[in-house]
Amino acid sequence: MRNSLLCPVYRKWLQLHPEQARIKRQTLKAEALQLRRKGQISRARKLYTQAWEIAHSILLSLRAPENQSALYHQDLVSYAATAMAVNHCSEDQTELRQYVLTDTQHQLNALMPMYASEPSLLFTIQQLKEWLGYAEVLPTSAHLH
Repeated sequence: MRNSLLCPVYRKWLQLHPEQARIKRQTLKAEALQLRRKGQISRARKLYTQAWEIAHSILLSLRAPENQSALYHQDLVSYAATAMAVNHCSEDQTELRQYVLTDTQHQLNALMPMYASEPSLLFTIQQLKEWLGYAEVLPTSAHLH
């Protein structure tokens, strides 16, 4: 298992404050995209990995009953998209690529029972798992995020 870039206390805080976590996730993704466009792939990879870990923390946060599934759909897509961004910035790090893609697929599998009563979210998870499965054949593009 790989070491996390986020400390456990911060991870827990993110789970308890998903609104702030979403803002941080988006900020990191935007910064990483700018770095990637400037050719600073290593720094972009680190920020994308942090965004991926934050996206995972958001998925583990408690769901408020009044929230609509559109927000959770966005969280699921963002989680998979950040995994793909890490994948595309890690062409020289096969172990990291494999870990992130495999872990993301396992986490999506683990979330399926939680969304059993929401067919649209289950469908989204299935599509994301397929998309992640094709990660090796998708072209590298800065437009994937």
